[in-house]
Amino acid sequence: MRIIAHIFLHDFRGSESELASKCLNLSPRVETPCANEAFIDLGGRKPPGARLISAFAGTVIPSLGSFATVSLAPCRLLAKALTMAYLSNPPGPGKLPGGTLTKAYDRFRLCVLRPEKTGDFTSGLPVEFMWPLEDKVILRLKTLGLKTFGDISGIPLTMLYSPFGSLAPLIMDYSRGIDTSNVPFFSPPDRITYHSRCECTDITGLEETMKQAAVHLSQTLQERGKSYRELSLSIFSENFFTESVTSSFTRGKYDIRSVYHDCMNLLKKLQIAGPVTELSLAAGRLTNCVHSQMSLFEDPKTLNGRHAEHREKIARVCENLASRYSPGIVRMGSALPVSRREQMLMFVDPLRSGGKP
Repeated sequence: MRIIAHIFLHDFRGSESELASKCLNLSPRVETPCANEAFIDLGGRKPPGARLISAFAGTVIPSLGSFATVSLAPCRLLAKALTMAYLSNPPGPGKLPGGTLTKAYDRFRLCVLRPEKTGDFTSGLPVEFMWPLEDKVILRLKTLGLKTFGDISGIPLTMLYSPFGSLAPLIMDYSRGIDTSNVPFFSPPDRITYHSRCECTDITGLEETMKQAAVHLSQTLQERGKSYRELSLSIFSENFFTESVTSSFTRGKYDIRSVYHDCMNLLKKLQIAGPVTELSLAAGRLTNCVHSQMSLFEDPKTLNGRHAEHREKIARVCENLASRYSPGIVRMGSALPVSRREQMLMFVDPLRSGGKP
């Protein structure tokens, strides 16, 4: 079982990317359908505890600068439906209809649907709360006299095939509070991310996953001709809490040895409390790779006597470099910029560049 949080901001003036960046403090699985709402997959297996509530109250909601309604439910469908139920008909303090609870905090209102009460909650919901469906599908349901979730779940599935075709099983699942869709990992365009599910209880068990993450990040960075100056690691634990840590660097990195070393340093900084269910690694503050110019020197006597062998050696080096990096990164021969040293020598000796004294 997973817990999905739906956040609805009443007077938020920021952008979708800003909202997502704030919610990443809770989980790397974040979806922002619009600028004032977000879905967050809180992961885990155990019921959410005080750490989760304190994270909402202490960092996430205050940083958004807007009053919010936060709903917790077993799936995306019911999380947003709970928010819609509260906003359309706000009940008094205490208990919401259908086995749901609400509690007011300083900057947000928390609504919780208990998993064992899902049937009681969904049976009375109007079909308008079946929000993943298109408006024309909902209108057709109402035309057929199916006005609530309970009306749909109480009829045979075969009766839905004629008017709705392949949508019939999905509509029936929704009417019973079943939504198998996942909240995707949030991948900003200015980051390269790696995500993995895992079942580990300590740092030793995560080392193999970190090796795979380092290989993926290094290869992707080299293919794009980029290096990172910031690396972030987030780890899901089964108690519905995500531990995150970030490191910044003065120079860009992209080679696999450096990436793996940085990954392991981040892992050692985390305090893993309980089994880890998912891991997310993100390379940020991307910059273009700055490669050094390489020169091959040979003794002049050796070069003159073994010209063909030297030329073949240079060709192998160039071919090897070209295969390791994406096109345009490796430049050789006349495509190289004139070095500062060569410019100074040309200034002293114009004949080096073919000029006349």
